[in-house]
Amino acid sequence: MKQALHLGLLPSLVALIAFLAVAYPSDAQTFNPTLDVTLDDTTPEVASGFTVDFALPKDNVQFAGLVQFIPRDWGIVRGDQIEIGTDVGNLEAAATLGLIGGACNSDLPVVFEFKNASLDTGDTVSFDDADDNGTADFAEDKDDNGLIDAVDKYPSFLNSVFEDLQPLKRTAGMTIVAGIPVLLQFLIFEPGTEISDEIPSDAELGFPTVTILQNIGDDDAVPQPGAITDFCAPLTTINVTFGTSPDGQQLFVNPQDGTYTYTTIALGQRDADGDGFENSLDTCPFTVNVGDPKVANSGDLDSDGLDAACDPNDDLATGGTDSDEDADGYLNRQDNCPLVANGQAEDNQADEDLDQIGDACDPNPTVADGELSSARLESVITIGDGTGPGGPPSAEACPDCFVVGEDGTVRPDGDDDSNTGVIIAIIIAVVVAVAVIGGGAAMMMRRREV
Repeated sequence: MKQALHLGLLPSLVALIAFLAVAYPSDAQTFNPTLDVTLDDTTPEVASGFTVDFALPKDNVQFAGLVQFIPRDWGIVRGDQIEIGTDVGNLEAAATLGLIGGACNSDLPVVFEFKNASLDTGDTVSFDDADDNGTADFAEDKDDNGLIDAVDKYPSFLNSVFEDLQPLKRTAGMTIVAGIPVLLQFLIFEPGTEISDEIPSDAELGFPTVTILQNIGDDDAVPQPGAITDFCAPLTTINVTFGTSPDGQQLFVNPQDGTYTYTTIALGQRDADGDGFENSLDTCPFTVNVGDPKVANSGDLDSDGLDAACDPNDDLATGGTDSDEDADGYLNRQDNCPLVANGQAEDNQADEDLDQIGDACDPNPTVADGELSSARLESVITIGDGTGPGGPPSAEACPDCFVVGEDGTVRPDGDDDSNTGVIIAIIIAVVVAVAVIGGGAAMMMRRREV
């Protein structure tokens, strides 16, 4: 899988002119995700959990970004009102991966158990193995309290990703994928928070919910070769969010009687040559593939991970097999420039325009190649009999809820500490660690305008 700059996972003038003269189709890729939202209890003003099913069918390009909005009138209990370490939900995902340069057709089931996590941006933990003991700091439990440090401390890279933006709630879970501890976090922000030019910031849509997988967005992260070399469709996720914690703490409270719309904005990855395979999966991003990278040995007679469309030698009999064609330490299927060395001794998979094509082989490295597909999904939720005027739960029903009133004020502290001027940009990339992305909401991010 191609790597993205700063994410720990990421020509000559004649060549540039030749590339710009080619008209690649922008609508060849398929991107039709599905969404279903169900409540445990539709009674007005009671604590209720909800389940979000998100799926990406087999022949779709992988998504580049996903933001889901919890309706504005929902009662969301702020994270600082809930004990750190409280069980708040779980996620089950079925991901499709390419392993060690093989075709992207290996199924991997994963499960996360989520805890309410610290919002103290001043008490941080490194994502890296800063103490050099063989375990990433976030995955340790240095105070032996039974919680990984990413739960009872704030991962320091989030301060870089979100700058001064303070989430209302953060939940975190960890699982092991291919021997690697994988951190998945959900962050909920107040209505009106501006995500990017590609995502509407209308406060009426509700609370934007963002997922951070691993240290996506960390400008200081260093890419490294890994066993997971591709991530593709199909993808299914089932994210269960508790309305009440096991010890009886309210977490989410239904609004008043009425109908509400749960909105999802999704973006599909870029496909520079219009052959239906996203750049992150396509080892020949500017040449239409001979085969299908999701099928073993398809268009790849020497089984080296390079499609015959751009493989210098695809003949097994004459020694064509070379799983790392440019000898830069990244397998062809993981390398965003498989024919031009850009490993750790060079620019280490640098990709300035975040199109999953490395700068070393991108004829136009400052302008993303290929169009973004987009989808807007809506799920209508009925509370009570659906005939009421709607509105947030009362203070009596949810005294600790963050509730936006008609005049813009909020409960419980009455302050309107709006962050609507904050810009959080989409990272148009799926990187090595994204073997388990999905759930209630997901957004791959970087501090950079798209």
